[in-house]
Amino acid sequence: MGSARLFLAIWLALVGVAMMVAQFWHPPAIRRAAHSLTVILDRAFPGQWAPATFLWWPLQAILAIMLAIAIHEGAHSLVGVLAGFRFNSLRIGRVQFDRPFRISLYRGRGTGSGGWASLFPVKQDHLIARTVVMLLAGPCSNLLSVAALWLASGPRGSFSALFFLWSLVLGLINLIPFRSRAVFSDGGRILMLLQSRARGERWLSILKLVEELRTGVPFEDLSPAFVAKAVAIEDDSPDTVSAFALAYGVAFWGRRDDEAARALETCLRHCSLSAPVQRHALMSDAAVFQARRRRRPDLAQQWLSELPQRTEYPWIRLRVDAAIREAQGDPAGARQKLEEVETMLLAVPNQAMREIWLRGLRRWQTELQP
Repeated sequence: MGSARLFLAIWLALVGVAMMVAQFWHPPAIRRAAHSLTVILDRAFPGQWAPATFLWWPLQAILAIMLAIAIHEGAHSLVGVLAGFRFNSLRIGRVQFDRPFRISLYRGRGTGSGGWASLFPVKQDHLIARTVVMLLAGPCSNLLSVAALWLASGPRGSFSALFFLWSLVLGLINLIPFRSRAVFSDGGRILMLLQSRARGERWLSILKLVEELRTGVPFEDLSPAFVAKAVAIEDDSPDTVSAFALAYGVAFWGRRDDEAARALETCLRHCSLSAPVQRHALMSDAAVFQARRRRRPDLAQQWLSELPQRTEYPWIRLRVDAAIREAQGDPAGARQKLEEVETMLLAVPNQAMREIWLRGLRRWQTELQP
């Protein structure tokens, strides 16, 4: 059963149980809660729709959910930093905040998430416990917002009622273990960490390896123990793609081409589970690998033809052009293309991603020097 269908089945089951409880069990507390929720729903939706309501009410709904998402992701970030994680980026709808103090408009798609908080572990002691605390912070902050409004005699206007409902939905849904496209719910990650040791260690190893890359560790010098944990299992999960993509980088820069090819094939076999931006990056890697290591510009050109003309990262196609020119014996043309790639990378707002990509690019430029 797919993740979306599993989530729907769980949600319908919970709704069914709630309806049965409401139908056959009528203690005073349940009746008061049901009455209060009915009042909140009445306040959230206008009784009469005037012309101005069609403009004002949707705006309130959008602002309410953005506030609920901001509280959710902000709690992940704040508690994560206090728990020994390093802040990387925060996204609320289309607005993205990157370290250090960069604000940009996110144009990606296909993530299955209205926001995110990206953090990397710095310390290794009690890592599972600290990660669970960081993950719980998001939904718990939403439910605390609900409790605060409830204790303050409930929402009094349409905006506060909408904020109450969105916070309740975000808090409860994120505690349910499920996966939407390439994104795991907080409950899904928590269950993974507590129930499946191998999968939990794989995810934490991926985060730790990315943190090593951010600090300047070359791909081929990444911690072998973390790499081994990352690729210890292969399943239908976006974590498989991320883990073997890192293993590909380790083998590629370590000049172990057969090993790199196997890792890349594993990524491509499961890439339908990842976000479009990661799929495009893997296709670009496949083209570069064929051109630079197999000396097959014809196969690289085939991969390039499969890439969309417009991708989230505009340098994805340019680096393939550079690899093809190199394989065709035109190092000057390849260097020119890489200079265009460098210009684009310098404008990337996310510091960690910018520095990781630039280090790889400059190694490539060094190899092309006459």
